[in-house]
Parts: sequence; structure tokens; C-alpha cells
Amino acid sequence: MVHVIKIGGSTLANLQDTFFKSLQTRLQNGEKMVIVHGGGPEINKKLQEKGLPVEMKDGIRVTTQETLKCVKAALKTTTNANLVERLRKSDIQSVGLCGSENQLIQCEYLDKKKYGFVGKVKKVDTAIIKNDLENGKVPVIASLGITVDGDEVNINADTAAAEVASALSAVSVCFVTDTTGIQIKGQRANQLSISEIKDGMNDGQIYGGMVPKVEAAMKCLDLNIEEVVITDQTLTGTRVLKEVLTA
Repeated sequence: MVHVIKIGGSTLANLQDTFFKSLQTRLQNGEKMVIVHGGGPEINKKLQEKGLPVEMKDGIRVTTQETLKCVKAALKTTTNANLVERLRKSDIQSVGLCGSENQLIQCEYLDKKKYGFVGKVKKVDTAIIKNDLENGKVPVIASLGITVDGDEVNINADTAAAEVASALSAVSVCFVTDTTGIQIKGQRANQLSISEIKDGMNDGQIYGGMVPKVEAAMKCLDLNIEEVVITDQTLTGTRVLKEVLTA
């Protein structure tokens, strides 16, 4: 059984021993794990160093050719390498992969005029990932892609994780965040259906930074992934499930 873990940039910067111990436990239980990561804060840092603006539209990073250089440096050279090194120091065999290399994540432009070098995933070549899994390693994938013309593109990490999970027929996707899960009436919910999540957003109980996370979770369910978990570094949190149909 394959499980995909998505780690956002802000959480990556503050990974604790708890995460690595939780991951180790799951691997020892025979689960196969794939990590997909973003790197927003590191990208912003590199843009600032170059004097380039941080521009977002509809939650998507507008990516010019100059911006893309910073994105690649942040995701591949810095974030991916650092995470692989930390995993190895925790005795977790891992291998760094980049979605734009070896045709791993094949894309078309999302909307080049509006967003620039940002990709919409068309296909994930799972051969390399499966080979690493069979060799007992944890693939760690930087969320970049490649077009049919060979252009490297930036991909939203939540989207990349969902598409990788779908291509692998993964059992679950786990979004690692800075919260223990989805809070409803001041308490973490163990599980929520899509309708309950929509109700929570409508009445203002699910708000702010949690909204894009639950939206990404619902998109995963649309890709026929059985289970999505929004969690902290313990890898246990709120399970997001499809509706239970009644007669």
C-alpha cells in the first residue's frame, strides 16, 4: 500500500523529531511512503534576495522566467536536498526526485498569459517512483514539472501531491500542516465528510489558511483517492471522507 505525504514550505522549515519517528513507525509497519513538497517561504526568500516581487493570483504563484530560477533553486537545490539529508540522518532511506527531470511530471501550461510558467499536470510517470519504493526508499519529490516542449514549470504542491497519489493508486494522501487537524467548535474533528466541510466553511468554522487545505483534500477525493488526512507532524489528524450515500 502506497501513501503520499505532502509537506508545505512553512512546516518543512520546522520539522521535528516527531515527524521522522512517525514516518519510521509507518515504514516499519510495511507502508510505502512518497513525499511531495513545496517551499513557499524559501522561494520568497530567494525572490527577495534577487529583488523580485512575490505575486499571487487565485492562490497560484505567478512565475516569470526570472521567478522560475528562484523557484528551482528553492525547491530542488535547497529544500529537496535538505529534506533528503534529514531523512537519512534519521535512518530513513530516501532519494531526491524533481518532477521536471526524466519526464516525471508531465504538464501543459495552466494559463501562460495569466500565470506564466505554471503547469497543469497531464501525466505522472510512476516507473521511477515505483522502482525506488521497491528498493525500500522514500521518494522525495520537488513540485516542478516539464512540458512537451521541454519547458520547466512550477506546480502547486497540493496539486502535485494529489496527481502523484492518483497515478500511484495511493491509499491516502496526508497533508502535513502546522495544526493538529480541522477544528470544529474548538475541537479537532476525527473525521469529516465533504458536506460537513462545506457546512463548516459556510458558517465560518473553517476559515483562513485551512480553506485551501480542505479544498485540496476534496480534490484528492475527486481523483478516487480513498482517504485524505489533514494532520500535524504526528501523521494522525482529521480524516476527510466522501459522502456516505443513503438509500
